[in-house]
Amino acid sequence: MQLIKDFFKWTHNQRILYWVFLGMLILPNVIMLFTESTSSLTRITGVVLPFALYWLAYSMWKKPGKAFWWLFIFIFFAAFEIVLLYLFGESPIAVDMFLNVTTTNVTEVNELLMDLIPAVAFVFMVYLPGMVLAVISIRNKEVLADTFLKTQRRNSMALLFVGLLLLCINYMADSYFVFKNDIFPFNASYNLGLSIDRVVRTSRYSSTSEHFTYNAVSERNDSINEIYVLVIGETLRADNMHVYGYGRNTTPNISAMERDSSMVVYRDAITMSNTTHKSVPMIMSGIASEAFDSIYYRKGLITAFKEAGYKTAYYSNQRRNHSFIDFFGSEADKVVFLKDSVSMIGNVNDMELVDLLNKSLDEYAGGKLLVVLHCYGSHFNYYDRYPQTMAKYKPDMIPSAERKYRTQLINAYDNTVLQADEVVHQVVESLAKKQVNSAMIFTSDHGEDIFDDSRGRFLHASPQPTYYQLRVPLCVWCSPEYRENYSGKWQALFGNRDIPVSTNKVVFHTLLDVAGVKTPYLQPTDALSNPSFEESERMYLNDHNEFLPLERSGLKDLDFLEFVARNLKY
Repeated sequence: MQLIKDFFKWTHNQRILYWVFLGMLILPNVIMLFTESTSSLTRITGVVLPFALYWLAYSMWKKPGKAFWWLFIFIFFAAFEIVLLYLFGESPIAVDMFLNVTTTNVTEVNELLMDLIPAVAFVFMVYLPGMVLAVISIRNKEVLADTFLKTQRRNSMALLFVGLLLLCINYMADSYFVFKNDIFPFNASYNLGLSIDRVVRTSRYSSTSEHFTYNAVSERNDSINEIYVLVIGETLRADNMHVYGYGRNTTPNISAMERDSSMVVYRDAITMSNTTHKSVPMIMSGIASEAFDSIYYRKGLITAFKEAGYKTAYYSNQRRNHSFIDFFGSEADKVVFLKDSVSMIGNVNDMELVDLLNKSLDEYAGGKLLVVLHCYGSHFNYYDRYPQTMAKYKPDMIPSAERKYRTQLINAYDNTVLQADEVVHQVVESLAKKQVNSAMIFTSDHGEDIFDDSRGRFLHASPQPTYYQLRVPLCVWCSPEYRENYSGKWQALFGNRDIPVSTNKVVFHTLLDVAGVKTPYLQPTDALSNPSFEESERMYLNDHNEFLPLERSGLKDLDFLEFVARNLKY
């Protein structure tokens, strides 16, 4: 009974609550002292400066519970940051983290939440009682004394001076240091503003892009029969593909096609973004050769093909999420989202995309056709991505996404790679049967971390990318008819196979060039099928939609050239 009385007394002590609430706010900053890869000076500044400002702000209220609610946005940031630290092991709340909330579908959320239970439970245990205590503080008749508050103001301002001094030293010591990027929660606040701006601009896309045209035409005679297919994989990293040197034979079909010289495998391909909602639109629009913000004013490659006289189809195993992927896909003459007809937690196998392709090919009576297939591929939960008849690697049941189950995770992931290999094989087989000029380009939006290093990173879309998230496959197959009729383009495709490329930059231009679609937006120097192709510096699209050289992207663990030299087998 006495214990209960003491606890009740504690919860009504405004001074104790004052410090408890400050502790809740600064908690993620303290955790980041041990998780971030920034300099020690930056990490210390990341604790001192925010705490001084929180401290000063709390000294303005006689009831700390009121300060708690007035500053609740920062409580939200703190809770969100702790969950992300658990998921990614480092880094602040990025713009993409906010945008993922608006573009991630329910299925992905359900699958991810099951593996965030420890972090979510911790956040609830810390911040839910805080909300209750804040209400108790407000209802309490007791208030903080003026002398106490004045002392806190004086002390917090002294600490603020120290924090600002540290901030200045950071700018002098580190040419890459940026306050709005490197200090939490100020980076989170800035990024929230950017994400709101992007959501608003995206909502206006239909009007801002309404009058866009590629002025595209076909340079080939209308009587020439042509079929082109773009296959966009999901979360498929090259490092688990046998054709890229992986020990397990996870790509028997692609490897065989490379051996018989009907498929070109680009040995050194990376994506420019580790997020689907950026990578896929870049693949489908060519904005990677310009500026990302041009996306709000232009349409996708499907429109270019339509202008050139192509019939078009877009088949997706993703869910609609009102992003540019939906916008660009919906430009097609025929649009099917397989998951429109299944429950929010239902799964659909990617082979159903091949079934849709086959229906289009059965209906094909000649002319020009473009089909885009957007897979669900190797997206977590891996075990659900393939039929058990294709489960070559066992055990593949995943109790939870933890390092101790990495063997099961890798087995299940490798099974998804086998599934992707079979999808590509079936697409090629279907095209080959038509015996016309045809080609297929296959790539993935990004890769994946699977507890590969000591930091324990898992999944993708982390604010700071890793090589496993960026290194992806890029393959081009051409039919015998195409290789004979357009031998120059085939020779260029084959000759450029060892050149380092950025998938998001080359796929758009290569597909147009392969198909003979002419438009002012086609850049021959970015088309792998063009003799004018030129190697260019590879860039990464950061959280603020800026194209930065790889060395400034925050890539972790290995020097990129060493990584390539060690992993690529020619």
